[in-house]
Amino acid sequence: MENRKKLIIFDLDGTLYKLKGGSFKRSGIYKEVLKNTEQYIIDKLNKTKREAKLILKKIIKEYDESISIGLEEKFKIDRYAYFNATWNISAQKYIKINLGLRTKLLKIKNNFDLALVSDAPRVWIKNVLKELKIENIFTDNNIFSGEGNIRKEFGNAFNKIIKVLNIKPEYCIAIGDQEETDIIPAKKIGIKTILINRRNKTGVADYVIKDISELKKLLDIII
Repeated sequence: MENRKKLIIFDLDGTLYKLKGGSFKRSGIYKEVLKNTEQYIIDKLNKTKREAKLILKKIIKEYDESISIGLEEKFKIDRYAYFNATWNISAQKYIKINLGLRTKLLKIKNNFDLALVSDAPRVWIKNVLKELKIENIFTDNNIFSGEGNIRKEFGNAFNKIIKVLNIKPEYCIAIGDQEETDIIPAKKIGIKTILINRRNKTGVADYVIKDISELKKLLDIII
């Protein structure tokens, strides 16, 4: 164990790139997903457009953004089929390209193993990684997506990562832009944490940087 590389666990949205509009809901992605979901309900459940709108409205009211879980529980719709149908959208118009990201990650990869964790479905993650031209940086086994019941929002994603990759928490570093989902659950199980925050403020994380471009320099100091 002493000779193995340490693992860096990256969040995706807001960490490796910024969304146009500043957030998931303001970016337009959410609107497109809802539009696709409405059509999926029409096709899958043989509903009218009005009926589909009402169903979706009720699902969102009860399950908020966890639409896949609501559709599965209420209508037995397979969540994986749902994600592949509604989230297979182009990332180009929604994300801001981080110039130099690939080069930065490759330099870090010389000394660390890299993993990616996101509550987004794998189909969207793949589209984003392709758009960022870093699709071969993370292996499929090191990408942890949010289709199932193990998600950052549920607080159990980091436990799964260390179990699947058979690594102790003290050999891991988690980096993300949201303290509630990226930092607190990781730190709770003994993982070192780095928060991306432009104001350079944190109440929880072990370290804070303004953006991903500062990561390599910090790692050289703390490792």
